[in-house]
Amino acid sequence: MTTLTHLKRPIFVPAPRKASPRLFTVGVGLLFLLLLFKLGLSSAAHLADPLRQLIGNEAVAQMESWLFAAQDGAKQLAYAAGLAEPAVPWQAAVVVSPTTIPTVLPNSPTPTATTQPLATVQPIIVIENEAAVRESVTPLPATATPMPSPTPSPSPTPWQPAALSPLGSLAGEGAWSPYILHPNRGEAVAYRTFLQPDEERPFTVVAVVAFDLTAVDLNFVLGSEEPSLPGGARGNGRIASTDNMAGKLLAAFNGGFMATHGEYGAMADGLEVLPPKEGLATVAIGQDGRIHIGRWGEDILPDNDWLAWRQNARLVVEDGAITAETETNSLSYWSGSINGEVVTWRSGLGLSADGRTLFYFAGPSLNMPTLGRAMVTAGVNQGMLLDINPYWVHFTTIHQEQESLTAEPLLDEMEQHVDRFLRMYARDFFYVTLSAAEQDVPADDAHYNSK
Repeated sequence: MTTLTHLKRPIFVPAPRKASPRLFTVGVGLLFLLLLFKLGLSSAAHLADPLRQLIGNEAVAQMESWLFAAQDGAKQLAYAAGLAEPAVPWQAAVVVSPTTIPTVLPNSPTPTATTQPLATVQPIIVIENEAAVRESVTPLPATATPMPSPTPSPSPTPWQPAALSPLGSLAGEGAWSPYILHPNRGEAVAYRTFLQPDEERPFTVVAVVAFDLTAVDLNFVLGSEEPSLPGGARGNGRIASTDNMAGKLLAAFNGGFMATHGEYGAMADGLEVLPPKEGLATVAIGQDGRIHIGRWGEDILPDNDWLAWRQNARLVVEDGAITAETETNSLSYWSGSINGEVVTWRSGLGLSADGRTLFYFAGPSLNMPTLGRAMVTAGVNQGMLLDINPYWVHFTTIHQEQESLTAEPLLDEMEQHVDRFLRMYARDFFYVTLSAAEQDVPADDAHYNSK
């Protein structure tokens, strides 16, 4: 307090008060929340990073938690009042398979054949049914030497994930539909479906994409900025030029957290930008192209010759069961951003027990237990969390349009910067290519640069 003594009667002037750091944080937080509501979550996602540098990870995480809780409450109220209903994320396409041999599904009744009088049937040769050939064709004279009947080659059974048990009430839930077709042969190398894994939130719809790993390869790209420590090594953020071509590049999707949210290990093509941590969930790609998901140091061994690996938080599913860690609402378990209880956009990666099917999961209003439930329902044996929050959860298919490659989003909410993976991208991501054994691309086929 300051005293003015040159006056007849002293006047005491209060000293200026120092701004409270807590009030400053709250003020910045309120401004941030207003911007989120004004701009939308996707547009405001980029504001969170500079804000973390200003007020810290914990403060931003708290504000995000408040926002997501408010949104979740509003959604639940709207649903309870009948103002909103669960919606199918896409219109399933009807695909007719041009096969001449009927397929009998397991446990389905055997079809009954309809017999017509032989007099009304012209002689036909049906390779698929040699008995019918012998009955319908006039026998040759005894003096003639019968020609041997051709032996039909067995048709390979097309790959398709098993139908899933619905968890909710939406029509088509758990039914797989062809999503990405083989560029040369036309059969599906990826299917998609959706699930409603949260009984308390029927509006939560999770998209699931299943890849046939006998037909495709998974690739990992280190971002041009993330994950990386200050002054540390960084990737180039680009799809390899040898893969960036029509007929080979099929899809791309988001990677894991920023370095500041756990410093989870990452390596690609011999460049290690962050060292691995013992016991954490890891997806690893072997030199032979095989995919492994497990705990580092137990299932994923450091002395193996890996092509790439990426860690992110803890395992969500292990040996076909949801892990106990999903019930632990700790920032140290599920990043330095948001704990496992908060409902927000989340994504995940899973592997079937036989190692043939790779699953990608993405959806809004998810916490860790409900993501785990979706994974187990889909048939995941080993599963892990990838990135979270709006905008950062992103999946696109890639196809050729005129002289360039074009990206199509899995969900409508992924429209913003839909072609981000076709450019140099700041964050790490995965992309899927047709496997070398499946390729039939002309040698002079052009490589397409990003737009």
